[in-house]
Amino acid sequence: MCCSVTWVCDGLPVLFSPVMFSFLRPSHLLNPDLPVTHAMTPSTRLRPTGPTRQHLAAAALLALCSTALQAQTTEPGASTPAAPLASSQATPLTLDLVGTAARLSNHQPNGAAANLRATYLLAGGDVLRAELLSERKFDQRGGLAALGYTAMLSPDWVAAGTVALGTGGPNWANQRIDAELSRSWGATRKIVTRVALYKALFDHSRHDSGLRLALVGYLAGDVVVEGGTALNVSEPGTVHSSMPFASITVGRDGAQYVSARISAGSEAYLATINGPVPVQFRSHSVGLTWRRWMAPTWGLVAQGEQYGNPSYRRVTLGLGVFAQF
Repeated sequence: MCCSVTWVCDGLPVLFSPVMFSFLRPSHLLNPDLPVTHAMTPSTRLRPTGPTRQHLAAAALLALCSTALQAQTTEPGASTPAAPLASSQATPLTLDLVGTAARLSNHQPNGAAANLRATYLLAGGDVLRAELLSERKFDQRGGLAALGYTAMLSPDWVAAGTVALGTGGPNWANQRIDAELSRSWGATRKIVTRVALYKALFDHSRHDSGLRLALVGYLAGDVVVEGGTALNVSEPGTVHSSMPFASITVGRDGAQYVSARISAGSEAYLATINGPVPVQFRSHSVGLTWRRWMAPTWGLVAQGEQYGNPSYRRVTLGLGVFAQF
């Protein structure tokens, strides 16, 4: 089974998409401050119909993806798009290495990031995750290290948690913690609800805390859809913001799949070359990720994202490789 770098949103990286509980999303398409939090061999896609090891793996992946380390983004509670269900031939260890480059408008410095992720499937379907992010943004260098665990509580319930430590200055979270609970519904378990809490601490006594809610549906034709929102409170100033999002993933684990995600809402702190500025503002993000198996145990990842706010726009492109052992 593998976890993919699949998504990016502006704001805090989510150790949870992938470093939290739902399927991983890519970074820099995601947020640089959240380890976000964005994860398979040729086979047909499994539908969730019983407490088998495959669906446990799929649920773990779902939790995984919501916590991926996200590079160069700002959306505080961002998560990655839900991914296809894991194949019946899931491998224990998956490694992802992805590099991204970002171009900003309005005389803001360009950025770049490198993200290494390891996902290990344990006995019983539990998943251990680790991520490293090295990043340059706004003419500063920083990064994050994250460790996460997804526990299969039952065929219907999945719990996940991620802890991240960062360095580099005010545009990176010094500490971040995410906790998520997911539940599958119905006889076929094609509907999944997700609830997550997060808290991130920055320099100068600034911190974000929030709630993320999402609904995931597994449809016919290898299609996965997800919709939800992140509700955030930033201090100092008790500034409230919200970021609704929607995503769709089409394809099969072990072959290829494409994920698209859109978000539009409000943010509390604007990331600039002079550090975060406390201005409540509107922003949006549109991203696309392609994950392609070139052979049963390795493949390529390509991703792109466009982010905009009243002060600048950012276009990010990324390319990476994954291997399964």
